[in-house]
Amino acid sequence: MGLFGCSFSCLPMDILLEILGHLPAEDIIRSRQVCRRLSFVSYQRSIWVRAYERSKLLLPEGPLSSHSSVQLENLLIKAAKVHKNWTSPNSTVFEQRRFTRELPTYDFDADVISGRFLQLALHDGISWYDLDSSDINTPILTYPCRTVLPMSGYLNYQVNANGEGPDVVWVTFACQRPKRIVLLKVNFGKSGYKVKLHAEIPAGNITSMRMDHDWILPIREFGSPDDPMDLYHIPSRSIVYIPMHENVQTLSDLSNMNYAITSRYLFLLFSLRDETLVDVYTLPKRMDTAPPNTMHPRRLIRSHTGVYPHAISKIQVLETSSDTRLRTYNPLSKVDDIRVSFLALAYVNHSPTSWTSKIGLHVLDAHVHCTGMLTFITQSGRTLNVGMTNTMLALSTRSGKCLAVTHSMPGSVLLAHSITREESGCTMSVKAIDLPKGLQTRDILAFDGFRGRLCLINGWTKFDILDCV
Repeated sequence: MGLFGCSFSCLPMDILLEILGHLPAEDIIRSRQVCRRLSFVSYQRSIWVRAYERSKLLLPEGPLSSHSSVQLENLLIKAAKVHKNWTSPNSTVFEQRRFTRELPTYDFDADVISGRFLQLALHDGISWYDLDSSDINTPILTYPCRTVLPMSGYLNYQVNANGEGPDVVWVTFACQRPKRIVLLKVNFGKSGYKVKLHAEIPAGNITSMRMDHDWILPIREFGSPDDPMDLYHIPSRSIVYIPMHENVQTLSDLSNMNYAITSRYLFLLFSLRDETLVDVYTLPKRMDTAPPNTMHPRRLIRSHTGVYPHAISKIQVLETSSDTRLRTYNPLSKVDDIRVSFLALAYVNHSPTSWTSKIGLHVLDAHVHCTGMLTFITQSGRTLNVGMTNTMLALSTRSGKCLAVTHSMPGSVLLAHSITREESGCTMSVKAIDLPKGLQTRDILAFDGFRGRLCLINGWTKFDILDCV
């Protein structure tokens, strides 16, 4: 009997559901050993929905309606194991597999969609491979094209194409003769793998591309700095134009540019020695569906401009679900201020007499004010002590939680980062990644924190998959 004359067996079901819903996954599972009633309750889906929603681990965003209780349980258990392996002071333990096909030394481009589907661009087309399959070396889907330009910077993808769910993906690549951008819509759903051509756009002088939120930004050479940049809306096949950043005067200045596309804005960033100049363009909320040659293209006007006090080398959006609304500074305005969070590599600790610097990993917030102001706040920063090197950044993020990896050359320094955002502030931890013996990294191909999967180019022609265990 309890203190109030009530035994445990008399507790109402909703009380038990509420109690277990506040526990982490490991404790819910342990409760099954207490008694049959708790064991029965621990399998109820509502418990795992609550545990999922309350968890601060790195987990895929909803919707949860498509997940069974077993699937939610497995996701939470996996996330807990990845977090422990990624943040433990001990060496990260990996299970290593190799993609047996030898890659060309240079003439290929590749990345990994959602940590699962390797897409490989060669001269004769694009192929996709399922890295979760027992046979990772046989393509599950191919798109023949004998004029693919298999160079780094041209192959891109975006999950949740046109808002149709995580299994639907935009894929872009460049072709030559004639040079054009090819836009594919690929479906990895349970009904079967499918790929179809969505559109083709001219790309006579393209050097690279950026894509997100159903927009693609081709980076082109230009004849004059007054030439505008074209921003292509993929679902409607329509184009808007934006001015080139005013500091870009020659083609070599393009190497100082970074770009970020969010659900609301396009950020153009021009890095100087000690600071980064940022222009912001508000994206149209609605685009008419019509072929580009039948429309009068719109020209966007710069809505905000600001300065970040460090030279940014790489930048990625940290919050992927949506830009965060803030309380409006002007109570009479009907427009909200917006916060966009980024994870950036920036040069820090400049010497007054030389260009020597270190690379810093910064969590920064861009506050896009309804008054037209753009301000920046560095929430957290850590110096990586890797010098003026070619450092790559890959990350997986959920609102409030991020796992990231940085890869620096020469020397192949890999660092694992765990970042947590809360109302009280931002915390960041780091540790070195010890790779399996004999693995010589050239590039990070992909990192998926939800699976704990790191994909690397080993040497020059080998592709290795490392899974946290």
